Amino acid sequence: MEVFNKFKNKKILTTGLLAILILTLNFFIAFKLGQSSASNPPTIFEKNSEFKEKYADLFNEVWIKIKNHFVDQSRVNPDKAAFEAIRGLVKSLQDPYSDLYTPEQTKILEEDLRGSFCGVGMEIGIRNGILTVIAPLEDTPAYRIGIKAGDFILKINNEDTSNMSLEEAVSKIRGECGKEVVLTLMREGWEQEREFVIKREEIKVPAIKSEFIKPNIGYIKIVSFGLNTIPEFLKAYNSLTKKGANRFILDLRNNPGGYLEVAIRLSEYFLPRGKIILKEVWGKEQEERIIRSEGPGTLSKLKMVILVNKGSASASEIFAGALRENLGVKLIGEKTFGKGSVQQIFHLSQTDFPSIEIQITTSTSKKILKRDTKNVALKLTVAYWLTPKGIKLEGNGLEPDVKVVDKNPEDKIDEVLQKAISMIKLL
Repeated sequence: MEVFNKFKNKKILTTGLLAILILTLNFFIAFKLGQSSASNPPTIFEKNSEFKEKYADLFNEVWIKIKNHFVDQSRVNPDKAAFEAIRGLVKSLQDPYSDLYTPEQTKILEEDLRGSFCGVGMEIGIRNGILTVIAPLEDTPAYRIGIKAGDFILKINNEDTSNMSLEEAVSKIRGECGKEVVLTLMREGWEQEREFVIKREEIKVPAIKSEFIKPNIGYIKIVSFGLNTIPEFLKAYNSLTKKGANRFILDLRNNPGGYLEVAIRLSEYFLPRGKIILKEVWGKEQEERIIRSEGPGTLSKLKMVILVNKGSASASEIFAGALRENLGVKLIGEKTFGKGSVQQIFHLSQTDFPSIEIQITTSTSKKILKRDTKNVALKLTVAYWLTPKGIKLEGNGLEPDVKVVDKNPEDKIDEVLQKAISMIKLL
């Protein structure tokens, strides 16, 4: 099956602050790979530059003071200092999704896109300036030890995360399979923080889980929007219909996203040709692009509801929003996370770049460290996603039509699912 029929030249991964610590993504993340093609502006600090010459003098003056007076000269590294100064340009945007990568971090980014390393099984993001768990993935170390969506990550291996970028946190949490990482977490309702010691392992998460609920309900949990999601979804759907299912519950809870193309392609099975799946607002010109379904829309008449919670993010929000606003499908559960932006990766340097360590030294995965790249990469937020009716997902999320919270997630009674079952019987 050709999943990427009209997006062959794009690789947009919706995980980006959303970095997926399965660690097979993803956060991750929402990535579009490309090369910078902008015209060359005046060099920084030149006469016609937007930066005033006084800052060049100030930069030099500060550097001289550091060289002459800082107490520990072993920590004075011109390459690292220069890189961090450039990185400050990106940090001034105050956008948690934009960052500048060293060659070592670029290697990590490339591993993210391939999903070929070990981790603890959760996606994280930065929310209101705090490193936050977006969603633990089922049957992973993070899930089994009791980490919940919404937990705040205060420390990683006893290192404070308050000034840590998303990618730095990713690099510290993941590492060699079998090795442990210590996370210090805080949760709403706790009186004090708690430490979790988690052993990393290779994560293999199925894209789809399904169950037949008598007498005629098909339950399909979409774990993430990955390369196998559509064939696995169709297989589950066909199996359930053969058992007699004629109405469906689609569970997107704790679905952190995945490939935008997959969410679009799956939406097309539900939305007839021409229906709007999402809108995109691109670049500084705020150009609006509309993504429409190419069909077939064969499931448009299906009786269904969708389950969401605060761990539903990015591609899962796009999918849920498209079905609700086009087909009137009810959302049941909690407000979604609110991740709706596109990050583009610009490879800035193909020349030899000094090997410097920028807060990524705790990663011990040989698969990561043995790769050799000289690329410096810039990740910038270049677009926002809107629902078909123009609701901006970024920072807002989707409010459920029927709000239900599982009061005791530790027991075996899924109150949200029970509510969905009672509602769908009436459709």
